[in-house]
Amino acid sequence: MNIKGWFRQISTIALIIIVSLTIFTAPSYAFIRSDEVQINVNHLKKTNECNECDLSGADLSGSDLYGSALLGANLSGADLSEALLNDAKLKGANLSGANLSNALLMGITLSEADLTNANLSNADLYNALMESTTLSGADLTDADLTSAILSQTDLSNAAAENVNLDQAILNQANLSGANFTHAKMRNARLADAILEGTELFEADLYRAVMPDTTIYNGDVSKFGAYQ
Repeated sequence: MNIKGWFRQISTIALIIIVSLTIFTAPSYAFIRSDEVQINVNHLKKTNECNECDLSGADLSGSDLYGSALLGANLSGADLSEALLNDAKLKGANLSGANLSNALLMGITLSEADLTNANLSNADLYNALMESTTLSGADLTDADLTSAILSQTDLSNAAAENVNLDQAILNQANLSGANFTHAKMRNARLADAILEGTELFEADLYRAVMPDTTIYNGDVSKFGAYQ
C-alpha cells in the first residue's frame, strides 16, 4: 500500500469538504440571519418593542417608533434616519455605526448605549438621557442636545460643529480630541470633564461651569482645549 498516496487522497477529500462548507454554509447562515432580522423588524413595528433582539443593519428609516422599548437591542449599522424615537428606551443598546441623521430623539434614553461612529447629524436630542454613553467618533454636526444629560459620556474625537448643548450636563464627560467649533454651550455643566485637545473655536460657553467648577471666563487653554 502506498502510504503517501493514501494520505494525499485523504487530504484532498478533506480540502473538498472544507471548501464545500465554506461555499454553502456561510450564505445559508447569512440568509437565516437576514430572515431573523426581518422578523424582528416586523415584531417591532407591530408591538413597538424588541428588547435584546437583533436589528443589526435593519432599514428603519422614517419609522414611527415613538416610545418604543429597545433595551439592549443590537442596532449596529441600522438606518434610523428621520425616524421618530421620542421617549424611546434604548438603554444599553448597540448603535455603533448606525445612521440617526435627522431623527427625532427627544427625551430618548440612551444611557450606557454604544454609538461609536454613529451619524447623529441634525438629530433632535432635546432632553435626552445619555449617561455613560459611548459617542466616540460620532457625527453630532448641527444636532440639538439642549438640556441633555451626558454625564460620564465618551465624546472623544466626535465631530460636533454647530451642536447645541445649551444647559446640557457633561460632568465627567470625555471631550478629548472632539470638534465643538461654533457649538452652543450656554450654561452647560462641564465639571471634571476632559477637554484635552478639544476644539472650541468660537463656541458659546456663556455661564458654563468648567472642569474646575469655575464659571467660564473666556479661557479654555488651561484645560488643554483650543479656542
